[in-house]
Amino acid sequence: MPKARSIPSLTGVRGVAALWVFMTHFYGLAADILHQPWMLHSLFLFNGFRGVDLFFVLSGFILMHVHEGQFAVLRWHVIRDFFIVRFFRVYPLNTFVLLAMVPLVLLAPGYVAMQRYYTDPSFAYRAHNLSLPGFVQTLLLVQSWTVLKLGEWNIVSWTLSAEVLGYLLFPLLAMGAMRIASPRHALALCAASLAVLVMVLFACHHANNNPTGTFGAIRMFFCFCAGILLYRAYHLLPDSMERHASSITLGAVAFIAATLFFPVVPVLDVFGFTTLIFGLAYQRGGVDALLRSGPVIWLGRISFSFYLTHYLIIGIISWGMGEWLRHLGFVPGFAVTFAIFGFCLLVGAVCYHLVERPSQRLGRRVMQRVEARDAMVAVRGAA
Repeated sequence: MPKARSIPSLTGVRGVAALWVFMTHFYGLAADILHQPWMLHSLFLFNGFRGVDLFFVLSGFILMHVHEGQFAVLRWHVIRDFFIVRFFRVYPLNTFVLLAMVPLVLLAPGYVAMQRYYTDPSFAYRAHNLSLPGFVQTLLLVQSWTVLKLGEWNIVSWTLSAEVLGYLLFPLLAMGAMRIASPRHALALCAASLAVLVMVLFACHHANNNPTGTFGAIRMFFCFCAGILLYRAYHLLPDSMERHASSITLGAVAFIAATLFFPVVPVLDVFGFTTLIFGLAYQRGGVDALLRSGPVIWLGRISFSFYLTHYLIIGIISWGMGEWLRHLGFVPGFAVTFAIFGFCLLVGAVCYHLVERPSQRLGRRVMQRVEARDAMVAVRGAA
């Protein structure tokens, strides 16, 4: 029996992950606005950066779901079409956001100074933030491929750089996964990939922080591989597994929630994320129903645009209005906090409709034209 082609709850869980990342970037400013210092010690808010690892696992799983069988044998035209669609998925929006930042960088030296401020030798590279070499590196989305730290622009775009590296590796990884004939072997390799990642994070003292740059590419690789292998196991397992799906998703949510009561332990959340995605793939139970609800699906659809723009908006607000916001009372501060969140959602929605979706449609048209040209050349050659 073929697996479902559409899994709405996985769109929803992407929205939840983006919201969690937003929280980890916003809670410092929110704590000042609301005069609630306890927020600065919240493990839930601090660990929101782990939503990026959920993105990476989900990306590998979804790509296998969409392109299942296409990479059993590597064929040039399939790889080319894949790269065309992927290019238009990430580069146009990234370029749009970068270009939108240029007037700010040229006209607001105070903002540039704030972005270049650092107090820890570990972040000395920030002295080069918003530089021309950093712009080029971010425009090409190669900042996580090398150890060169040329300065950041839109900081969250490091995840796109890591994701593009995953796209480049995907055809080979997918071909390897397609050769696995046992779901047990696929699950064992999936767990091993996550276990290696956790061990590397502990060994490099990154178990309780958010390593980006080149180390971000390492995070992507192991999570991305886990997602690919997870889908292979899902594809090979019998449909009878769906009767356990609700328990699996509830167990995954409970596991993730439990880790958030203890420092460092959330490094194990990658196992919870993977289990959650596996359970949701069967589309059963209350967690699935919640994640496929209208508001959550909407958040999932705009999640990429929301994710790519929110950090910039928070930074601009903090620079331009930070002192004024910190002197508000609790009630107006509460209203402003939700207004900032709403504005970030609004910008994400606008970018989704005006940039992201048109870019994806353009990518599909380009792919179709290339395929039509190939077909015409083949006909002429046969004649």
